[in-house]
Amino acid sequence: MEQSSYVTAIDIGTTKIAAIIGKVTPNGKILIEEQQCTYSRGVRRGLVENVEDTVDSIKECLGKLYSKLDVRQDRVVVGIAGRHILSRQSSAKVIRTKARAVITEGEVRKLKEQMNNIALKPGQEILKVITQDYIIDGEPVQKAVGCQGNELIGSYYIVLSDASAIDKIRMCISRCGLTLDNLVLEPIASAEAVLTGEEKEAGTALLDVGGGTSDMLIYYKNIVRATAVIPCGGEVITEDIRDTYKISRQMAERLKCGYGSCLEECCSEDVIIPYYKDVARREVGQISEKNLAGVINDRMEQIVDALDYTIKESGFEREVSSVVLTGGGSLMKHLPQLVKLRTGLDARVGYPRVQKVADSRCYRFSPIMATSVGLMMSGYLASGSETPIEKLICKLPIVKKVKDKMKGLLESYFDEEKDPHRIVGA
Repeated sequence: MEQSSYVTAIDIGTTKIAAIIGKVTPNGKILIEEQQCTYSRGVRRGLVENVEDTVDSIKECLGKLYSKLDVRQDRVVVGIAGRHILSRQSSAKVIRTKARAVITEGEVRKLKEQMNNIALKPGQEILKVITQDYIIDGEPVQKAVGCQGNELIGSYYIVLSDASAIDKIRMCISRCGLTLDNLVLEPIASAEAVLTGEEKEAGTALLDVGGGTSDMLIYYKNIVRATAVIPCGGEVITEDIRDTYKISRQMAERLKCGYGSCLEECCSEDVIIPYYKDVARREVGQISEKNLAGVINDRMEQIVDALDYTIKESGFEREVSSVVLTGGGSLMKHLPQLVKLRTGLDARVGYPRVQKVADSRCYRFSPIMATSVGLMMSGYLASGSETPIEKLICKLPIVKKVKDKMKGLLESYFDEEKDPHRIVGA
């Protein structure tokens, strides 16, 4: 197998463990080598509940993944989601003593680093700080670097997580003999995999319908503007079907995935679906397609209405022009039509767009794999997007000497005692 930079991503979900391994070729393309999906144990509503069961599920998934390849990755990128994810807005301000000098990357970086000092509730941990925009001498700008001014203010969107939830994920990865390279918020990863550049610019809401929860995110002008967790997913729909018809969970899942629809008006009373009433499969029952859709519709309307409410509360209602649906629940029949009906926004199902090495052609992944594909892409981007050739060049002695020299100069320039900039508020 040719030398390339590999990335392994793991999506630890409520109903499934999805793992994917890809590589970055010398020309910088991200190519998928293999994917695997197994049943998840130990996770509830997006949170690791039983560490040992979760570890066993991850090992089973990775065992199947690596058995098909002659490569193994010890460093992985993992997603995080769940009801514990919260967010808040914050800002920082700096008064510049050299107003005529252009603002540098170093100044912007130092301004953003002030967010690491904000007060948090006990047990909270900052997961991600997302820059929103800047204000220079009272004038809003999207990009501060290269501008001039005396007063620089940065606005930030901060994603918070329960520290114990992060610790459990780290523990699971460690017990699998792996090293956690990066922990990524799952809706951001999914958006990376399914949203187009135009959608990120124009204003789009992403709804990732998972098993335990449904994660949503709003992109506008290529910036994440809002995130939210809807505490309801496909697993609750399965439970609704099971309770309504007094059948096993497995049979309810089959009815949902095989015959389920979100809209009663799109279904017929004349289409009859047979199902087993008991585990022993001795008694057969019947249900109309329309009645099954009625059970599913009630719960899906709650999810879509929660999406609509979140968009309105975000402050970006006018900017959002469409909805992209992904995750396993997005495959439910007539879901885009339901979203259009309840929100008035156009909707589509988002499929990850990547290339698969096995057949060297465009391969359409299922929305079920959107998060894991996005995690792999996020892991690649976080690594600096260096190709193997670039990494080899950086290791050359002459290049290393130049880099060390530049590093020394920069550290000297930004030394705290010599830094003319003063942080006056956050």
